[in-house]
Amino acid sequence: MISALRIFSQVQLIPLCLNTSLSLFPRPSLALKPMKHRLFCAKATTNDDLNSSRPSKHFAPSLWGDHFLSVPLNGEEFDELEKEIKFMKPLVKDMLMSSHSSDKERIRLIYLLISLGVSYHFEKEVEEILNLSFSKLDDIIAGEDDLETISIMFEVFRLYGHNMSCDAFDRFRGEDGRFQETLARDVRGMLQLFQIAHLGTPSEDIMDEALSFTRNHLESLDGDNASSAIAPHLFKHIQNALYIPRYGNIEVLVAREYISYYEQDESHNEIILKFAKLNFNFCQFHYIQELKTLTRWWKDLDLASKLPHIRDRLVECHFMSLGAYFEPKYSLGRIIVAKITMIVVVVDDTYDAYATLPEAIALTECLQRWNIDSNGKVPEYLRIVLQSLFEVMGEIEREMRPKGRSYGVKQVVEKIKIVVKAYKELAKWTQTGHMPTFEEYMKIGLVTAGMGDFAGYCFIGMEDISEKESFEGLSSKPLIFKALDAMFRLANDVGSYETETSRGEMVNALNCYMKQHGVTKEEASQELRKIYRDNYKVVMEEFMSTHGYVPRQALLRCLSFARIFDVFYKEGDGYSDPKGKIERFMTSLYVHPILL
Repeated sequence: MISALRIFSQVQLIPLCLNTSLSLFPRPSLALKPMKHRLFCAKATTNDDLNSSRPSKHFAPSLWGDHFLSVPLNGEEFDELEKEIKFMKPLVKDMLMSSHSSDKERIRLIYLLISLGVSYHFEKEVEEILNLSFSKLDDIIAGEDDLETISIMFEVFRLYGHNMSCDAFDRFRGEDGRFQETLARDVRGMLQLFQIAHLGTPSEDIMDEALSFTRNHLESLDGDNASSAIAPHLFKHIQNALYIPRYGNIEVLVAREYISYYEQDESHNEIILKFAKLNFNFCQFHYIQELKTLTRWWKDLDLASKLPHIRDRLVECHFMSLGAYFEPKYSLGRIIVAKITMIVVVVDDTYDAYATLPEAIALTECLQRWNIDSNGKVPEYLRIVLQSLFEVMGEIEREMRPKGRSYGVKQVVEKIKIVVKAYKELAKWTQTGHMPTFEEYMKIGLVTAGMGDFAGYCFIGMEDISEKESFEGLSSKPLIFKALDAMFRLANDVGSYETETSRGEMVNALNCYMKQHGVTKEEASQELRKIYRDNYKVVMEEFMSTHGYVPRQALLRCLSFARIFDVFYKEGDGYSDPKGKIERFMTSLYVHPILL
């Protein structure tokens, strides 16, 4: 059975995606859907019956409330940060462009700048260096037998769209074709190979071998005598990577952790370290200012009190926007992404957690017309939902119109009309108790995943790319977004499975797969994770193959999206229940600056 399922994972899911319409937004709300316990209720026949079937449980309140309105921001401190960054930036640039550095040294420095979250300051210089270096790659790596160096070069080149061949790792394999066991003594090299093993494409089996080989050896360091021979900061760095690998982690979180690691490394460069610290604190200042703006906006809407069935997760929406882009220049973009995500979550939760089926149908009809039904049949709470959505989208459109970037808002509205049709179908399954096949479920689930639409949110506020061209690219339903849709849906459904089933919510990818194929939960989870991994490979392949005709800044968003899912859905649903892991992540980004 399992071998047949593996064939399904490689052949079936991507073609399924090819026939799936794009939806509007990343659908975090699939994590908790109290309404789904009605699968086991008799179908309601009267309004009283329908009202009595509404769920009695609500989501936990916001962890943050109005906290950020009271956080002080010192304009003089901000100006001083900006001044110091401007002073130090040329110093770092001189190191990067030094004529005394070899190609390998420059590439290792680029890797360091990427890891510390400061490479965006030198995009032009980095691209020039890598374009030249890649043209003479064979000469650069000739005779190189250091695993860490080859792995770093592989990572840096691939991140910038240069398809460095996996053949470079053949030098580390023995006559039997397997990686040499002696490599295990090179802990840094093993860690770096583990990280870049996530950047393979569908045809590169060696990356799967590298991932298994390095994971097994790195995990064996935990709890045995070998760990005592490793510097504590390196050992901690390894454990963090094993928990969430670099390319399954949000870029700014990677930078925050790497700064702490690099500071404890005896070979660190004081100028680069200070520049990275200043940069992080500068970014954090922007994030807090954005959260002040968003908190005032959300407080004025007052939807958390008007609609108690929704999840009050504004800060989490901003955190999600950081997964798309963390650089200061995208402040407006993050605000737009957070606003649209939050207001669409309101719509989503209304379908999933409160609306009866007749109300869901009425809501869908109003959204198709993009106006509130004037015949009085729409209940008051739905009027609040509709009016709030219309006002927020109108507000963003008016704000972007003077910038000549209102086209994207109109496109997002059109995609809302698509996604709510899928919500209505889910509501019908809920009311009738229908358990779909895995294929039936995924046709709807991929629409509601909507990673292409999340990209649309981001493009609205990215003034360094052509908005119209970017949205026209989305309308062609590129394969990279179909793969991202599959990744989100599977990560979400597996991560939120325990919570959902404990509430009687049975329609999800895991249950549909188990029932259809007659396998256990563990077997189904393993197969869905493999499908997830296969789709990540597709994302990487598309990321590299489209660099020649798609703006790099747009492509980076796609790779960034693939790094969000494990952050939110590894070991549970971090969006709906952020207490714990997600709270710690947000605290590290929003609350604690780095001491200089």
